[in-house]
Amino acid sequence: MIALWTRLRDYVIFGMLLMVGILFMLSMNDSMTRGLRIVALEISGTVESRLAWLGTLSFALADNERLRRENARLTSQLGQTRVAMLENERLKEALGFKQDEAVQLVAGRVVARDRFGQSNFFTLDVGGSDGVEIDMAVIDVRGILGRVVQVSSGYSRVMSYLNTDFHVPAMIESTLAVGMISWSGVRRDVLLLENVVNTETVVPGQRVITHQASEVFPPFLTVGTISEVNPKPSLNSWAIEVEPAAKLHTAQFAFVVFKFEDPERLRLEQEPIP
Repeated sequence: MIALWTRLRDYVIFGMLLMVGILFMLSMNDSMTRGLRIVALEISGTVESRLAWLGTLSFALADNERLRRENARLTSQLGQTRVAMLENERLKEALGFKQDEAVQLVAGRVVARDRFGQSNFFTLDVGGSDGVEIDMAVIDVRGILGRVVQVSSGYSRVMSYLNTDFHVPAMIESTLAVGMISWSGVRRDVLLLENVVNTETVVPGQRVITHQASEVFPPFLTVGTISEVNPKPSLNSWAIEVEPAAKLHTAQFAFVVFKFEDPERLRLEQEPIP
């Protein structure tokens, strides 16, 4: 019993004092007591209003953070939508190009780029299951890009024109002067049109296109535009620099050109020479 009273003593005394205080406050109604009550109410009201303001501020900050996150999400969605619209426009342009071509094409997306100094390749997400084979030409709406050198079921690896092993017969559109397009391995914005004799009229601004002698590229595809012409010392040919029409670093979509053989040409080549 003594142990119980020891544990509860403080609570009992506190309860008794609290009751006495309440009774005292209720029984006292003089001017001093009323003044104390008014002051206590003012203080408690002021404290409560401050606490209410803090609560409102806390809710406002939380709501502002929520709005900030929502704005970031919507901004991200808007950016993705703009990218999708841009890709859609490029696809429309590409599809229009495809419909205008007589040869059969398959469209692919550039999914990887490999740069190894003088050997530059890129990868398309179309392959053997789409009909792609080695030594097929790869182009985009602006001009030639390269040729297929490796094929798997769903992907194909392309040797770009920025490769010292890349060569394609080409000609100057306005004069039909024939040469060979290659890359020196130095400047990425310059191809070389070689073996054009210096008796041909060559000036900057002339368009260069693929020649019928190519076994990879169909004829008359755009290669680029002549940017500089200089005579080669001790040779009877021009040193011609060509700016590529198709820019590899911005190419996102490409077309693989299925091999197209002219039946008349095949019959002629197969006929025995008399």
